[in-house]
Amino acid sequence: MGCEPQSFKATIDNYIQFVRLKDQTLIKEGFNQVLKGNKFPNTFFGIIRKDGQLRYFKSLSKLLIDDKAKKILIGINLDVTEQHLNNNVLEERNLELEQSNKELASFNQVASHDLQEPLRKIQTFISRISENEMTTMSETSKNYFSRINISVTRMRILIDDLLMFSRTNKTDKIFEKTDLNQLLELAKQDLAQVVEEKKAIIHSVQLPQLTVIPFQIQQLFTNLIGNSLKYSKRDSSPIIKIGFENITAKDIPALKTTSKKKYCKISITDNGMGFEQQYAEKIFTLFHRLHHDNEYEGTGIGLAICKKIIENHNGFIYAEGNPNTGATFSFLLPA
Repeated sequence: MGCEPQSFKATIDNYIQFVRLKDQTLIKEGFNQVLKGNKFPNTFFGIIRKDGQLRYFKSLSKLLIDDKAKKILIGINLDVTEQHLNNNVLEERNLELEQSNKELASFNQVASHDLQEPLRKIQTFISRISENEMTTMSETSKNYFSRINISVTRMRILIDDLLMFSRTNKTDKIFEKTDLNQLLELAKQDLAQVVEEKKAIIHSVQLPQLTVIPFQIQQLFTNLIGNSLKYSKRDSSPIIKIGFENITAKDIPALKTTSKKKYCKISITDNGMGFEQQYAEKIFTLFHRLHHDNEYEGTGIGLAICKKIIENHNGFIYAEGNPNTGATFSFLLPA
């Protein structure tokens, strides 16, 4: 309380002078209840120090009666100022997070309907112009028209990817024991057209059954294999190998841990463009891209979705690359 020991007589009236006004009745009532032998719950109150500083205390009191029937009041005051202030900051941040979640839900509504509808109309009108007017357009007009069409398509893809990322964050996490081979096959079916166009070859070993969120792991396979197909070399067919092994966390240097927790490690290796290893962590960042739009299509969201899916499963994901040689994306799921 900012006073020297023994600087005032230890009475309830002298003590009350340091208690902030709105808490004084609470302290007096608690003191009287304890003297009557009643239990009184832990009390939280404010103390105004001699120097005017406000501190927050928690008080615990108990009445003892010795063998001579003398009453002895034992009280312990704990200074919980830092804890209280930290709790206030945490509560404020929770409120901010709740507000952010509400704003994100509003964004989902807008992206799902209000932004999609005008894009659908633009694409409809573009289609009609393409059918009826393209033959009479000048080359300059055709060029502008083509750029509009490309931009609208990219906008549509970006909105779809943002919605997918958002849903990965907020979707109910229902885990089921699932055969990963089935999820892989579904992912390959999603990519069948691209696989055929690029004459890609996909080799896979037998994968295990794990307790996962099925549709998210299917999306994970789709995104990672799709990434290998997208960044394949133009002069050779993509070869994608999917491997599996049981490991412990300490076996993976990239995790920088000595934990012996068991994981299933699944790796997807390709013979594509690869990347410099210095970008191995950045490629999982939302909107981060290593190539320009005119080189490869994409929004920079796919790998960020992969990372979020793995986080939802309490696992790890990392990448290793060599320019013009290929890349390996590995993810660890709890065994």
